[in-house]
Amino acid sequence: MRVRTQGGRRTTWAALLACLTLLLALAPSARAQDTSLEEFPEVDPYTKGDPAALERLGIVRTGSMPWTETHTSDGVRETLGGVPVIFLETAHFRIASTLETYKPKGDAIEKELLEAELAAFKKRCRGFKAPSKLDPWLRAHLYAQRCEKLYADFTRAFGLKEEDFLSLEAKAKEGRPMGQGPYLGQKNKYTVLVTESTSAMARYLKARFQVELEYSYRAKWPDGYFLGINFEAFEQNGRDLDVCLHTALVGALAQNLLDGYRDSNQAPPNWLRYGLAHWFARKIDTRWNQWNGGGTGDLEADKLHIWEPRVYGLVKNEACTSWTEMMGWQGYEDIQPREHMVAWAAVDWLLTARAETARALLYELAEPVNDYGPERPAKLLAQQGRAFQKVWNQSPAELDKAFGAWVLKSYRK
Repeated sequence: MRVRTQGGRRTTWAALLACLTLLLALAPSARAQDTSLEEFPEVDPYTKGDPAALERLGIVRTGSMPWTETHTSDGVRETLGGVPVIFLETAHFRIASTLETYKPKGDAIEKELLEAELAAFKKRCRGFKAPSKLDPWLRAHLYAQRCEKLYADFTRAFGLKEEDFLSLEAKAKEGRPMGQGPYLGQKNKYTVLVTESTSAMARYLKARFQVELEYSYRAKWPDGYFLGINFEAFEQNGRDLDVCLHTALVGALAQNLLDGYRDSNQAPPNWLRYGLAHWFARKIDTRWNQWNGGGTGDLEADKLHIWEPRVYGLVKNEACTSWTEMMGWQGYEDIQPREHMVAWAAVDWLLTARAETARALLYELAEPVNDYGPERPAKLLAQQGRAFQKVWNQSPAELDKAFGAWVLKSYRK
């Protein structure tokens, strides 16, 4: 997978949350023709287009809207080839959805999550009664709600405020560059395309990013970041629950928020990128994470998606990846399956035991690095070392000791 960079270069990054990478092995879609053609009302039935009702749900607008510098929502619709699309704009996202009606399948964890989400929706939507099925408009609203929740959780975790991204020219002159716009440093809101089918996603990705993929993709526009993800790819792999898509979207979108911060050109290190994706995704549902290290496939029997005791065992047996090794991860291919667990634990440590320093550390790690030449890896590595010394006054070896002690104390049970 690759993420398009602002200057037209392509830098090798894993475009998906680790729990999505198994989709790369899937055969092309069995659908000869796109069947994502479920009809739905043109006007949102939950707000009926009423401005006050939209505002209560956190919706800025529906229907036609800007998308990115190169095309509008009408361009998205045209590229998708006539598939019905719902567009919702929130405070920080522009969302396009072709998701069809979904009937929950009785999964207990998904049921509990949906009940909580629908209860929150009901508080803001007058006259709403939770249905037995999620129609296309309700699914679009839920994904809009989920995206905004992640944005709030991300900014809260790192102590970020909206005002941090105002007066950007003055901040840059003061030597405190925060990016090019108000959305964590991006000019444009984060764009999210959620499709029902692989074929619709494949058409869009080929037309807009010149990639031959049907799965999911993260990319940088000149003015912001894009995430595309589709439900059929999960269904093909036996993950036919909405919570599977929900979990993966949150993890992948967390990476976009991180990469968009300060418009750093993907300067934050990969241990933070993947660890943060896991950290947010696993707060939704820990079961749908690929890096379980094998097992029978029976989630209840294996319990391999429970990572705390496994990380504890790595530290206890002196088999844990060192901070020096993590700092040197240049790409997805450098990270072994069990190392994803360590990256997740490192972020857990940062955002719990050292939460008061998370903002300062993120700022230093996201200092923009515009060099894409052979010196880039060395510059990014040196930037990490400076950040650890400035914020924590610790070397990588000292971090090994502090992190290991915390794991042994926190994950023992």
